[in-house]
Amino acid sequence: MPTQTGKSSSKPKPSQAAKNIKPTKNTKHTKSGTGKKKKRKKKKGVKPLTILWLVIVVALATVIGILLLNSRSGGTGDVNETVAPEVTAAAATQPAQGQDTPGEIAPTPVPTPTPYVTPTPAPTPTPMPIGHDEINPENVNDAQKPSSYSVETKVYANGTETSSYQRAVPININPGMSYASLEGVTTFRGNNYRDTGSYGQIPDNATQLHLKYNFKIGGIDSWTGVGWTGQPAIVRWDAQTRRNMNIRDDKKAKEGLVEVIYAALDGKIYFFDLEDGEFTRDPIKVPGPIKGSVTIDPRGYPLLYVGQGIEEVDGNTVKIGMRIFSLIDQSELLFINGRDQFATRHWYASDCAPIIDANSDTCIWTGENGLLYTIKLNSDYNAQAGTVSINPVIDRYWYSSSVTTRPGMENSVAVYNHYAYFTDNSGLLTCLDLNTMQPVWTFYTGDDSDCSIVVEQNNEGVFLYTGTELDLSAKNESGSVYLRCLNALTGDELWLKTIGCNDKDHGGTFATPCLGKGAVSDLVFYTVAKTTGEEFKNMTYALNKRTGNVVWSVDCGGYSWSSPTLSFDSQGNAYLFQCNSNSMLKMYNAVTGEKICEIEVDGSNIEGSPAIFDNMLVIGTRGARIHGVVIE
Repeated sequence: MPTQTGKSSSKPKPSQAAKNIKPTKNTKHTKSGTGKKKKRKKKKGVKPLTILWLVIVVALATVIGILLLNSRSGGTGDVNETVAPEVTAAAATQPAQGQDTPGEIAPTPVPTPTPYVTPTPAPTPTPMPIGHDEINPENVNDAQKPSSYSVETKVYANGTETSSYQRAVPININPGMSYASLEGVTTFRGNNYRDTGSYGQIPDNATQLHLKYNFKIGGIDSWTGVGWTGQPAIVRWDAQTRRNMNIRDDKKAKEGLVEVIYAALDGKIYFFDLEDGEFTRDPIKVPGPIKGSVTIDPRGYPLLYVGQGIEEVDGNTVKIGMRIFSLIDQSELLFINGRDQFATRHWYASDCAPIIDANSDTCIWTGENGLLYTIKLNSDYNAQAGTVSINPVIDRYWYSSSVTTRPGMENSVAVYNHYAYFTDNSGLLTCLDLNTMQPVWTFYTGDDSDCSIVVEQNNEGVFLYTGTELDLSAKNESGSVYLRCLNALTGDELWLKTIGCNDKDHGGTFATPCLGKGAVSDLVFYTVAKTTGEEFKNMTYALNKRTGNVVWSVDCGGYSWSSPTLSFDSQGNAYLFQCNSNSMLKMYNAVTGEKICEIEVDGSNIEGSPAIFDNMLVIGTRGARIHGVVIE
């Protein structure tokens, strides 16, 4: 792992702690005694007393020989082999809860030929209860402490710097599976764990994809259609809220309406019916292109959150930042100017989709200007009166570090309980306590990381999955990218997989990892663009969650920044959907990697990530079209 003290400006190398861990092979040691005894001839005239003494001597020699042979054979009376205890990669990467993860696995020493003793089995990790556990800073190793990267921080509470921050109403966010009370996919990769892009179930034993509808959208300058990360929100509003909103009358009267909300590079946010692609209301327009994904308030409040990705239109700068809209009348309720006076970087975009904590009524949002914002919304939704309002109080987290040359975050923040996880454009990954606005641990990933961190919580612990793109570390357009699993509570690296890549503009993990569940609960899926080999390839990998070993891999065709998306049928069969730059949408058997089917969408690059609601998949392209795809 990185061991930089913060005094040097050189970049620490990525940790090799869990790389290439192999089981220690059993070593055989076979020893045997000859057991030979000399023959003795009887002599004539030997006295009886002499014979008695000879019998005693022979008996003693026999006993001694047996004892010697027994000691050599391990105390069993037979010649035996001594076996070295086996250490597997899985055991090395799953320490008991509360223990530090070992940095290196020392080889098991070959035992000497002593009496064999059965080794004591390694204790099974104590199951971790599914709940909201506090991170103990004492469990953080020195290498992951913020001081090892000379991290300095400032907190601005409602615009005023404070040296002692404590949130009045603590953030206590629900686990990913219960993040939203609103049906559907409400934010980029579904929830605060960023672990899903689908809702409901697809048809059993699905084998076909077909395009049901599409419609044309526009562009600004060279920015056309839907870009990265470009995932829609798909939600089913309750009847009262649907009636409150400015939805067109025919759609407002439709029971069970499922609305798709999609932001695009033409500066518009589109609203349409999932079933038929017909517009449900007029689009919202902002001054510049939108690259990222929208968030809908998971409580079912008619609130829309969106950031902008590009600050220039026709050579002129435009207002750029983060916006909150009312979906009652589409009015703008809040604009946070990316040109913030507290910004550490003169790049003011926000491709990030925020997370909303229902318990504390707080929005958590990262920006490319180097700031993390928490917005106490003080929201009020009166469903009977048909009104919604916010009275925001904004706090800011500012930081610097010895490895951060480009502060600012393009990945959408992931949150476990009250801990936020994000990586900046220099590669510094931070675990931030949102209630004190202080970093708990940090980790240097080795390069820029734009994909969102994915959180997994189970009875073994809390884990993070992340990857890097090919950028700062590239030499002559080539280099390596790093796929990792970290302990979310300590920042310790549990495994590392290194992939060779080419093309510093397009290569690496722009796609957010996809967390396996159900039939593929042992897998995590990564898509890596422009991998090197005999030919440049674009790979989707199914990795074992606990070892990082490749279970299967496929070349997904053209390079892909689109995040793989997992869905299930009622029988529990798992399907993986992957888009690429050659306009192909592919469906795989997620267990085996076998391609089930594929379709060409519209002949243009698919940078965005799909979202799935029951049997419908929605995806936009750089060809300035949005498509509804039926899974059957």
